[in-house]
Amino acid sequence: MTTPNTRVAGSAPVALTSMQVDVTTRMGALTPATPTGLPILDRLLAGGLRTGTMMALTGAPGSGRTAFSLLLAYMAARTRAAVLFTSVSLDETEVMARLAARALHRENPDLKTPYGAIWNGQAWQDDATRKPLTTAVETVVKKVGTHLHLYRAEPFETTGRLAERTSQLWARHDRVIVVVDDLEAFAAGLDGPPATEANASLDNRIAQVAFELRRICDEGCSVVATVLSRNADLVAPAVTLAAELRPKETALEALPERLLALGARPVDLVITKNRLGPTGIVPLRFVPGAGLFEERGP
Repeated sequence: MTTPNTRVAGSAPVALTSMQVDVTTRMGALTPATPTGLPILDRLLAGGLRTGTMMALTGAPGSGRTAFSLLLAYMAARTRAAVLFTSVSLDETEVMARLAARALHRENPDLKTPYGAIWNGQAWQDDATRKPLTTAVETVVKKVGTHLHLYRAEPFETTGRLAERTSQLWARHDRVIVVVDDLEAFAAGLDGPPATEANASLDNRIAQVAFELRRICDEGCSVVATVLSRNADLVAPAVTLAAELRPKETALEALPERLLALGARPVDLVITKNRLGPTGIVPLRFVPGAGLFEERGP
């Protein structure tokens, strides 16, 4: 299988009959959609994440972009899709703490332990949380341990390296989902001196990375990338789906004290571009301390 960086510029046009099988595959005819776990979002996406599509998940700092992208990665792995979750800022310890917090609070709704207490070790020292937390970690590993792959990227790591990591999964799995946390932290093209990419025009680099990620998904996977809202226009030409996490501008809903203690707040996932179907709003409740997103009433 070719990678985005092996394509030859200026190659001769190809007749439609010669590309029919490849086009059909990229339409998702041979692979089912991968559900997100959110029914309203899945309806907007004609079933979920599809091969050959790229989703830009935008939002302000602290809006929950990383938490939501990790949820999509986890739910995809639950369906036995191979998932590559890559980030410059998150290591495997924090990722596991976030996933364990989600499992912990789903199985123990009375606890108020935030994921930060799991990450820094405090929760492990508490007799009341040690056992359920151990069970939560075991649950995560059992459910997604063989399909969720974590890759800690270097600052300004190139899309060429991401294509290599993705190809390794293509060789063993029918469905592949690539989740890129903070697209702005990556560089486009083949390997080279990181300073060269880091000192290039920021706008040009972000746009180029987006198109390189789109080429990766065109090879036969689905890509989800988190992006700051201020850079949404730069990546828009490359993406299939543009979705922004926005705070809900209404009075706070009545929530249990436990959820409020974990920072629960209403947010909307606003679909502003969707080549797969209609645009719209997915009403969500975000619980930062538990790493949870769930649909709420409108």
